[in-house]
Amino acid sequence: MRSPAPATGRGALLLVAALLAALVAGVLLGRALPDAPGEQSADVGFARDMSTHHQQAVAMAFEAVQTAPSPEVRQLAVDIASTQGNQVGRMQALLGRWGVPLRGSAPVMAWMEGTPGHAEHLRQQGRGRTMPGMATPAELARLGSETGEVFEVDFLQLVLRHHEGGLEMAETGAERVADPQLRSLARAIATSQRSEVQVLTDLLAARGARPLPADGTAGDTADGTADGTAGDTAAPRGATTEGGAA
Repeated sequence: MRSPAPATGRGALLLVAALLAALVAGVLLGRALPDAPGEQSADVGFARDMSTHHQQAVAMAFEAVQTAPSPEVRQLAVDIASTQGNQVGRMQALLGRWGVPLRGSAPVMAWMEGTPGHAEHLRQQGRGRTMPGMATPAELARLGSETGEVFEVDFLQLVLRHHEGGLEMAETGAERVADPQLRSLARAIATSQRSEVQVLTDLLAARGARPLPADGTAGDTADGTADGTAGDTAAPRGATTEGGAA
């Protein structure tokens, strides 16, 4: 059983309050509505997929608030959860006002078809990585079992890769969506992700750790087994294990 990080109870309560406020604010900001885009549009696809992508980041951030030993990582987690929670609220509010469900029949990431990275997205889906940069179930399970600096390094690596994938989606969304409000939000997402990528990179460097490959080659296959490189059951790259060097 892992020990909680200092003052995590208060931090978790503050995070819950901040996330609820962010979601409410997001819903309110999503009310101004132009003509509704169609079910198969890039607007609907981006809003759905980016919401799902963000929700995983929020879940990992909750884990970090309760587990990360350092104040700077816990504060970053609070920032990620509140910012992305607000953005999820805004995108889901738009979907509701457009009269489309939060989940649809279109394949995940279909709105990015024709982009240079789309073939890679399809390949990664076959390996259990639903969208660019997302953690697999095996990676999330590993993160949930860790403590101390090993947890922090793994969290920072997974979130950095997650942000890099989200940045690709946001930049494409800013180019493809037609709704002015959603296009502005996509640009804001890209700006915030770009800024946090640098923070995450610096925090990893301070811990003597390296980013994960963007293509997920250090991760797992769809069945949770190692793909011939670092594998999901290994310690995070650059992390120090309980017994000594990585």
